[in-house]
Amino acid sequence: MLFLLPLALVRLDAQETARRYTETHGQKVTMVEYRVTRAAEDVTASSTGGDTTEIVRWHRGTGTSDWQMTDPAAGSVLHGERNGDVIHVTGTLKNRKVDHDVRVDGAPWYQIFGPLLDELLPAGMDQKEFWVVDPGDCAPHKMQVKRTSTERITIKGVAIDASRVHFSPAGALAPFWGADFWYRRSDGMYLSSRLPENGGITLTTIEDPNQ
Repeated sequence: MLFLLPLALVRLDAQETARRYTETHGQKVTMVEYRVTRAAEDVTASSTGGDTTEIVRWHRGTGTSDWQMTDPAAGSVLHGERNGDVIHVTGTLKNRKVDHDVRVDGAPWYQIFGPLLDELLPAGMDQKEFWVVDPGDCAPHKMQVKRTSTERITIKGVAIDASRVHFSPAGALAPFWGADFWYRRSDGMYLSSRLPENGGITLTTIEDPNQ
């Protein structure tokens, strides 16, 4: 299976973390697992929930270089590879073949929201613009992320000092859509998020806040 290849190629001395989250959208509840593997200047991150899987390769200093996504329910199996300011996307989108170039600028490509915030927005940086490719139509969207506040939140009875970051479209569209994510201040672990999508709100919360 093509989407598993990047994990098989990770060096044996790489450091891997795996965390599970509960994702709720209306009446639908899904368990999602995020895995992050770090090896030298390259990071592999994956998201698996139900039958949907996404995997990205991130190169430190430049952003996502490779993206693979499979969503059987949507009839989509996509592969994107960045070369300079072009993301070449191939595969199947809603049961139709896709083979086209997505043109972007020099901002990094950040495809799986949640993990790798420390790579997108390293310590000492409060704001950054980036690109995301919509898996529903392969359209590119210029986005921005900002650190907004520090808060004490409680997850499953555990009080945690967290940093809140806000994702929104870049530029004039920023006031019209926004998502909030919370990360543990001590080590940057992704804790929870509130993401407007598909006519509702998706709430995601880590299963074990003591990890």
